[in-house]
Amino acid sequence: MTDVARSSCFCGKVHVEVSGDPVLQGYCHCDDCRHWSGTPVTAYAMWPQDNVRIVSGEDHLGSFTKNGVTIRRSCSECGGSVMTESQGMKLIDVYPTNLEGFDFAPTTHIRYGQRVIDMPDGLPKFKDLPEKAGGSGEMIPD
Repeated sequence: MTDVARSSCFCGKVHVEVSGDPVLQGYCHCDDCRHWSGTPVTAYAMWPQDNVRIVSGEDHLGSFTKNGVTIRRSCSECGGSVMTESQGMKLIDVYPTNLEGFDFAPTTHIRYGQRVIDMPDGLPKFKDLPEKAGGSGEMIPD
């Protein structure tokens, strides 16, 4: 269990805290995440909205939505990624690689059908999303 873990943007003007354990952890391979992060795959850890608190710098926190479903939040000063709010699921992804004091324990890959690199790690790999999240539930072998 994570009591409290802390994150900040690249310049340190925006600080965020998460409490408790995330409800989802894994890797996303979608085109949107790749374009947002500039990386071939992104790690995610999602908490209920009530478990995420902006500690400081809220006035520097900008937002962008491409699809109306997710709101990507970044620092308006340095451009550093801070979090992504998932409106439909009422969850917030605070990027686990930026969280101090958090042990990232991924359980799955999503949108693996869009991958640009293979990650043979033994974790389940969904072509898109699990059925309960609105996807096909189709799996791709490791």
